[in-house]
Amino acid sequence: MKRIRIAIIGSRGIPGNYGGFETFAERLSIGLVKRGHEVTVYCAASYSNTPEKFYQQVRRVIVPNVPLKSLDKISNSFLSCLLATFARYDLILFLGVSPVLFAWLPRMAGKKLVINIDGLEWKRQKWNRLSASYLKFSESLSGQLCHRVVTDSKVLREYFNEEYGRDSTYIAYGADVGRFADNGELAKYGLERNRYFLQVCRLEPENNAHVVISEYVKVKTDLPLVVLGGAPYGQEYKENLKSLADGRVKFLGGVYGKDYDVIRSNALCYVHGHEVGGTNPALLEALAAGNCVAVLDVPYNLEVIGEAGLSFSKEPGSLSSVLQSLLEDPQTISICREKAVDRIKTHYMWDFIISEYENLFFECVG
Repeated sequence: MKRIRIAIIGSRGIPGNYGGFETFAERLSIGLVKRGHEVTVYCAASYSNTPEKFYQQVRRVIVPNVPLKSLDKISNSFLSCLLATFARYDLILFLGVSPVLFAWLPRMAGKKLVINIDGLEWKRQKWNRLSASYLKFSESLSGQLCHRVVTDSKVLREYFNEEYGRDSTYIAYGADVGRFADNGELAKYGLERNRYFLQVCRLEPENNAHVVISEYVKVKTDLPLVVLGGAPYGQEYKENLKSLADGRVKFLGGVYGKDYDVIRSNALCYVHGHEVGGTNPALLEALAAGNCVAVLDVPYNLEVIGEAGLSFSKEPGSLSSVLQSLLEDPQTISICREKAVDRIKTHYMWDFIISEYENLFFECVG
């Protein structure tokens, strides 16, 4: 079987220590290397916590970036595309639409280009009008400048077809089934197994931490709400969240590695408030750990959970009612946990997702 030389551009780099795309870049690149392919991941300098040139046999190229919200991804995308243009790759995978305006550079050099458009990035409220327009314009060009477009949810695939009259390849995000036992990790954060609610997200308005916290404080319980995630460009929003919270809400910031796996594996219920984007990694990871999940009722989230979880709206009282009912009905929690694991095994296992990308890459390079 032919070995493909692949570059991945658009994440902040590997090892993943920021968000979903970074974890995706890590898992996909390592999986492809194990199958005999040669993979390079372009890493933003300001997010790189190691100077090593290789990570688990995946080559790392450290690229300068301007660590400002409006210039961060653009600066890194341009330099990454420029460097990749003169390197020996058969194919480049773009993660997100930020690199699209520079895609003509490696395309002119004969590289095949595949893009995962990453939901509706331009809808995120953190962007000003100029940045949102740039991302929307880049999204519109992705089907013209890239040879193949990947959408990670069926709802997003329908959107792309209706918006631009172009089909895309549906490949979801992946997860590994399994719970992580607590060996003292929870105690470091003042937590107990099955005695806390959990939300994992970047603290940005479209992830609706404000809704989750406002509803949680109405619930009659001594179980805390644990909020994992940071706010790299949203200090004002983070301060607003703290003003909505009471003493039961624990803001733990970014937690990674074994501690994160243990925390997500031992919650009573995982609450997911994201409303922009496709298949969300944190939601899949919660299901894979056998969690009872409650999700905001937008199409992307409902597609992921199927019948394996509960949903709520942004209407006052909706989420608080769901959480209160779960506290009074342990049987529903047990049923949801069983269905969650089955859902991942049927649709979202990493090995299957990596195979789908590998097959797509083979089609592209002929």
